Amino acid sequence: MAGAGPACSAVGRTAPPGAGLAGFLDLTAAPAAGGRTVLARQALCAPFHLSKPYWDGRVLHAQVVNATAGILAGDRLELTARVAAGAALRLTTPAATRAYMMAAGTAQCRQTFLVEAGGWLEYAPEPLVPHRDSDYAQHTRIEVAAGGDVCWVDALAPGRVGRGETWAWRRLQLTLAVNVGNEPVLREHLDCPGAELARIAAFHGTPDAWLATVLVLTARPLDDPGLWTRLRARHGGGSWLGVTRLRRGGRIVRVIAPDGQTLRDHLAEIRRTLAEALPFLRAETRRI
Repeated sequence: MAGAGPACSAVGRTAPPGAGLAGFLDLTAAPAAGGRTVLARQALCAPFHLSKPYWDGRVLHAQVVNATAGILAGDRLELTARVAAGAALRLTTPAATRAYMMAAGTAQCRQTFLVEAGGWLEYAPEPLVPHRDSDYAQHTRIEVAAGGDVCWVDALAPGRVGRGETWAWRRLQLTLAVNVGNEPVLREHLDCPGAELARIAAFHGTPDAWLATVLVLTARPLDDPGLWTRLRARHGGGSWLGVTRLRRGGRIVRVIAPDGQTLRDHLAEIRRTLAEALPFLRAETRRI
């Protein structure tokens, strides 16, 4: 059974009036009798909401929902997910995360993912869509013990393309810090206005580029050259795809696609291909 978390006020994370929401979601996935994974702990505060998890016989699926439908000025959000040894968790979102227009102020989200040896985490949210004049910072930290496995996806839309609004945000900060066995393996930092990325995208002939990163951290062998050859073969036809070996424990795959559906197709194929080496990716992906 999933444990009920404390009320917002009980942990001192409520926001002052008019200052946005100070929401949090704190999850721990742990093994239970019969080999199942359960949420041993779940504590949350608006705007976070958690759908009812379900066990598919291999992985525990859960969807993280923003009950306000998006991120607004003043929001300060925290997401923490822990996966214990012997547990397998897949976290997704039902729809794109939208950072709405902010006439004044900023919003931020801090994400922390902790995976013990023998634990599995797949984090695959829908893309982040920054709206015009938004100012949003997302800081992510991933800590994986030696022997833990992670497939982490991060996707970014250029804006509300269907409304002709691209690269129109005021400021976007995306940071990523990854440690494997207490050893740093990846550090990234993006901090720029939308206009700067618009110039870069136009220079490379991808004015409406959709971007994604797929990070794989595992001690399992990933040396099958055919696997990576098939992924690299998706490069071309208006899409860019590259694979880099990390200094320890995995690979990072970068994708640039001309539109959202093409990006979705690439990510689905990447997942299917990686499932040949990572059995937990064979879990079904139906909507909850």
